[in-house]
Amino acid sequence: MQSDQALIIEFQASAHKEAPYTILLKRHQQKVYYQIKRMVTNHMDADDIAQQVWIKVWNKLDGFKMESEFTTWIFRIAYNETINFLQKQQKTGDHNLSDELIDYEQAASSTDHPKSSQIQITLETAIQQLPEKQRFVFMLRYFEEMNYEKIASITGTTVGGAKANYHQAIKKMEEIVKRA
Repeated sequence: MQSDQALIIEFQASAHKEAPYTILLKRHQQKVYYQIKRMVTNHMDADDIAQQVWIKVWNKLDGFKMESEFTTWIFRIAYNETINFLQKQQKTGDHNLSDELIDYEQAASSTDHPKSSQIQITLETAIQQLPEKQRFVFMLRYFEEMNYEKIASITGTTVGGAKANYHQAIKKMEEIVKRA
């Protein structure tokens, strides 16, 4: 199996870019999608944002200098696209957190999981109530198990800032869960 770096070199050096790009897409699309989905919860919105991310990857991969890992770079693009989408929704008044929570609760309750899904719903509800940056940092740390250095690189903050955002997110989530 070729490394991401080898695929990027092949993409940059070749007139036939589709093959290495397709491998990168298949290798990373699920993680990118789920990271976005955790931020917006709506499948169609997450799908649209993910598509925009992969279009940007295609357009900018020739200029990728491999100064960071490919996953860091792509999560940074996903982060920026998601934040832009959420800010655009807030400006137009389309963003309705309670609708997203209802959508999530209906999807979670329609699964065949036992009552532990209630715990998951409570966790997801708490996550959705976090400010955008704290939510993204929490998800990268908790779900993707990334270290603070990588999170800082993705979110454009310092390591201390990433740690602070994560710990603030934890505190807020504890308060939200206690009230639930």
